[in-house]
Amino acid sequence: MRIGIDIDGVVSDSYPAWLGELNRHYGKNITVLEDYEMHLVFDVPYDDMNHFFVKNVEHLFDIPRPMKGAREGLERILQAGHEVVYVTARSQDEEKYTLNWMKKYGIPYEQILFTGEKSKVDYVKQWKLEFFIEDYMVNAQAISEAGVPVLLLNASYNQGKLPERVTRCHSWQDIIKEIECFSIHS
Repeated sequence: MRIGIDIDGVVSDSYPAWLGELNRHYGKNITVLEDYEMHLVFDVPYDDMNHFFVKNVEHLFDIPRPMKGAREGLERILQAGHEVVYVTARSQDEEKYTLNWMKKYGIPYEQILFTGEKSKVDYVKQWKLEFFIEDYMVNAQAISEAGVPVLLLNASYNQGKLPERVTRCHSWQDIIKEIECFSIHS
């Protein structure tokens, strides 16, 4: 099975690390991201936060640790004979920082697609992905509407009713169980 996997919030525990950096930069003390759109949480213009990320990209992409169980889960997926294709909203310009981080933590990778501002659905279709692991509800819904089952890794910013073909997972252990179950019933 060809599985699409997001990076930030799924493989990289980016948001807690970024939350700390953003609190320092903006002089705030926000402890929970209740919205994926971080500029709304910090009540700053999108362009201002984007500028902060562009200016500090190397540091911001280096500091997160992997999600608990992500590396082991990815290795198990690959050992089971599945193909992993990372599909990230990071831009092509951020490839070297992404690869450095993955090497630093021993995250297995073969193919990484950098979508930037483009829809992940286009990549899901183009690469004929059969399953997807995501943390952003908007992407999960769009991918599921394209007919691809999605595992949504639980986060403070993705609560609410789940769309059809979207299953909430609370850990990488849950993700592995769901993939194994799906593989058996496919």
